[in-house]
Amino acid sequence: MLKQLFHKKTFDRIFHENYSRLYLYAFHITGDAEVSRDIVSDVFTGLWNQMGRIDEKTLRAYLLTAVRNRCTDHLRTCLLDKRYEEYYLDTATELYTDDYEERAEEDRLIRRMLESLPPLTADILERCYLERKTYAETAALLGISPETVKKHIIKALRTLKKLYNPASLEES
Repeated sequence: MLKQLFHKKTFDRIFHENYSRLYLYAFHITGDAEVSRDIVSDVFTGLWNQMGRIDEKTLRAYLLTAVRNRCTDHLRTCLLDKRYEEYYLDTATELYTDDYEERAEEDRLIRRMLESLPPLTADILERCYLERKTYAETAALLGISPETVKKHIIKALRTLKKLYNPASLEES
């Protein structure tokens, strides 16, 4: 009887008798047609490799158990993938949000500092420090001398130091 299992016709018969039922069983568990086809194909590949060791009396139970186990493995893998995806998204969102909030707070502080300065001084400081323009470029844009730009920068930095870092004045 075991010799019959080695015969290709026997395998073909087993395949045709069981494929549809096993596919529907796998589809019922996974809900995915392609995954179900892959699982059933893998089970039949395993059957082909194990043909000398499987008793025909327990064949149906073997096939159902193998399909169920493969479906369970697939679902576990999907669940694990989903957990990793959620963890990654949570971590990335948290890092991005924290960075964004820090940047927004820095921007608010810079705006408050600039608002505390006279308009021309704030404009010069913004062009030189935030836009990274040279004193000469800023002077040319505003129609003033580079020396005047330098004086406004010095004035702005002293004012900001007094307003936002009073402890540093006591040390000087």
